[in-house]
Amino acid sequence: MSTQDHQGIAFHVAHEQQNSLRLLELPPILLELLTSQHPSKLSLKSTVSTEETPGHAVLCSDNQTFQLRQVHSSNSVFLLQPSCLASNTKEASSSHGMTTVAKCEATLEAIPQSIQCTHQLKAALPVLSSLEMDSIPPWTQPKGKLAIFDDFPFSFREFEQAWNDICALEVEGQAFRPSSEVLWKVWRSIVSGCILKGFSLDQDIDVSSLARTIEEDDVPPFVMRSVVERLRVNNGVALHEHVKMDPAESVRWAGTVFLEARTEDGNAMNVAAFLHDWKDGLPESWRRHATLETLKGNFTQPSGDTIMFAGSGLSAGKDPHSTTAAKFTGPQARRWHEKFKSSRR
Repeated sequence: MSTQDHQGIAFHVAHEQQNSLRLLELPPILLELLTSQHPSKLSLKSTVSTEETPGHAVLCSDNQTFQLRQVHSSNSVFLLQPSCLASNTKEASSSHGMTTVAKCEATLEAIPQSIQCTHQLKAALPVLSSLEMDSIPPWTQPKGKLAIFDDFPFSFREFEQAWNDICALEVEGQAFRPSSEVLWKVWRSIVSGCILKGFSLDQDIDVSSLARTIEEDDVPPFVMRSVVERLRVNNGVALHEHVKMDPAESVRWAGTVFLEARTEDGNAMNVAAFLHDWKDGLPESWRRHATLETLKGNFTQPSGDTIMFAGSGLSAGKDPHSTTAAKFTGPQARRWHEKFKSSRR
């Protein structure tokens, strides 16, 4: 039997130093990110609180968003730090021990965000619903791309991808997105413009030359460029003047946009008529790819011979954020390119 005198570890509760802390439980992907050679910066954001749903905090890395959830535990967790504790007797000197500086009664869990950033951004931006205009009326409280990102509960790369996916724009400090009807009109103008210029969408196209051609259809160059940016090959790199369009993605996107434009009022469309008009808006060499299988996941069929965009009717009627500018005539009218020279960011 051991006769060694074991004094134990001195323990002290610093009541005057108790801090309000929360432990953050990191998922493996975040732990790996923070311990890597080049760790990412993390930022805290929150969703907007409404009467129906309370806001919640999110943790963002450069390219991913995690929802923070507070979990209470019946077990007390103390945060300790080494300390030098004075003895209660005059004979004994001070000794080394541990002091508790915080009691954590809850843990924060970081859960990957399941909400689609694209859907959120699409719902948040004002809608440009017509191209039949010579200018946009002044905004009472303009809100640009960066201001929207600051208040948007997603990471920067997720936001950038969503911005690109919906062909969003910033004009005179105001961010907005073109409606599906506008996007379909722009796409038809791109196809027609390529035919007039002798360009093949299977090869590189001259963006500046095409922009000048379709501007005659009252299509602003910056809106056209947003569509080209969305559909070109390697859209993750800087946009050059000569680009190649992605055929498979262009066919799928054009069909989705056209179907949304025709059924967003909640009324289904005849399948045969839809397929005919969709193919008619594509280059001839791409038309064989215009099948319902290409749009899988983006449509529903109320009946065997009708079709609707998945989500049609959710915002039927006039969009409260819709922006259709008054059309000016006479000497005060100005063309799009004179008012907005470099607005896409």
